Amino acid sequence: MFQPLVDLGTRKTFAQEALVRTDAFPSPPALFDAAVEQGVTGILGRAIRKLAIAGCPNLPLFLNVHPMELNEPYLVQPDDPIFLHSEDVYLEITEGVPLSHFALCQSMLSEVRQRGVHLVVDDLGAGYSNLKYIADLHPRVVKLDRELICGLTLDSRLYALVKAIVVLCESLGAMVVAEGIETQEELIAARTAGAHFGQGYLLARPAFPAPTGTWPPTQSFPVFAVSAPMRSIRPGR
Repeated sequence: MFQPLVDLGTRKTFAQEALVRTDAFPSPPALFDAAVEQGVTGILGRAIRKLAIAGCPNLPLFLNVHPMELNEPYLVQPDDPIFLHSEDVYLEITEGVPLSHFALCQSMLSEVRQRGVHLVVDDLGAGYSNLKYIADLHPRVVKLDRELICGLTLDSRLYALVKAIVVLCESLGAMVVAEGIETQEELIAARTAGAHFGQGYLLARPAFPAPTGTWPPTQSFPVFAVSAPMRSIRPGR
């Protein structure tokens, strides 16, 4: 399935994230646990990327990478599907994986980035919550975990934290996605805090074919000035 990332400035769909769904296992994590146990994580990841690109050929794609895939050569093979997509590709690396694992995979991630694929730090604010990922991985995008967005309002202490994280990410050359937006209050606060993109049930639920993000009705959404967020660093092939 796919879930759109909506540009909070233009209110248009910027990209789609491919999300694994399966009837053969109780849950997607169970699928990947089985792949790790059988030693086929790289093969599974490549198959998922092939399906994702075939299912959404005309928009930038965000693709999740299981940490074990960084131990295998599939991602850097010239015929990997990520190098065949006509639009930009963003590989999401979860922030909850220990930095020691990334230290062993820096050369692979560097090679992927040099070949035009962008890195994304996923789930910032969950798990280890180590801001050093942003400095070490040089991501093009940082995704704020739902824990930072849930209940976010303009007058909350959490808002001050999110705004500060956005400023930090921008200073390091990264755009910010607010994940898990489910209410108009969260959308308003994330947009005002400077987040560049939004993702969540309020804008669109995962679906196949890829859905278009839907902005809440303008009559119930306040209009206010928002500075243009880092348009100069938006990547392009």
